[in-house]
Amino acid sequence: MSATPVLADTNVISEFVKKTPDALVMQWLQTVELLAISVITLEEAHFGLARQPNARKLTLFNALVQQMHPVYPITPAIAQRAGILRGQFQAQGISRSAPDMLIAATAIEHQLVLATRNVRDFVGCGVQIVNPFEWTD
Repeated sequence: MSATPVLADTNVISEFVKKTPDALVMQWLQTVELLAISVITLEEAHFGLARQPNARKLTLFNALVQQMHPVYPITPAIAQRAGILRGQFQAQGISRSAPDMLIAATAIEHQLVLATRNVRDFVGCGVQIVNPFEWTD
């Protein structure tokens, strides 16, 4: 089992509430000792659930969040790190979203592994990444 806490991106958390979640993601989850999310993921998930209401998914998601320890807030240090990251990418002509950079900065600040399907959104951020959708034991 992984002793390093894992910060799950929204696309990973969304997989857990699907009727038929990806088998690799579910196998990967069995190897994770501590799974956490950012408040950014909390917002993105609730946005999606409000846009396309689904009582079953909302119930599952809320139960999942109750098991998350912790749900990381955006602190001034995280906001500063995210702004620097985004600015450095922009200076190179690379566009990165504020939410993604806040998630990356959270992972960096708390020394977490970032679990995401969208690996390319985080390349070059200095964060350790795992893609549970391509996970192999």
